[in-house]
Amino acid sequence: MARPTAITDLLTSVANGDSAAHNELFRLVYDELKRVARTHVRRSAHGATISPTTLVHEVWIKFSRIDKRSINGSVHFYNAMAQAMRHVLYDLVARKQSEKHGGVMVRTDLTERIEMDDKPLDELIAIDAALNDLRACDPDLSTIVEWHYFVGLSLAEISELRAVSERTVKRHLAMARAFLHDVMKNKAP
Repeated sequence: MARPTAITDLLTSVANGDSAAHNELFRLVYDELKRVARTHVRRSAHGATISPTTLVHEVWIKFSRIDKRSINGSVHFYNAMAQAMRHVLYDLVARKQSEKHGGVMVRTDLTERIEMDDKPLDELIAIDAALNDLRACDPDLSTIVEWHYFVGLSLAEISELRAVSERTVKRHLAMARAFLHDVMKNKAP
């Protein structure tokens, strides 16, 4: 993880209009974002239509559209990155499931066998809805989930950013998982 103070300093410069700081911020977090993007693409190996590099660039474009003056430090920066990653992936799934792109039809390659649906990517819509429900009940728990799963921050990194113990983060993550599991189970057809 990049040093939070370095991110905060660069964000201040970006908010003041320094385009070189914007480029430096991208360089500073690029490897970290690419690692997280690889994980998301790997989870959806059968049906992914986006490369990790493209995913990182799409996330950065979304981030670039945000008013940087509203981002107060590394905590808000990671919030913005997590939400941008989540939205890009959600948009990808929605686009993939749209009627124009075949809707719920099963995609197959012309090979000897038929591939199974890409279940993890398709479940992203349900996860997104459950995260919205969690955010409505407890925004802090939702943020921890987004940081851990969409930005790839470790429990130690989250505890440092939130100024709480790693044990507290672990407990909060467990509560969030239980909530999300219940919501997704209750909304399942």
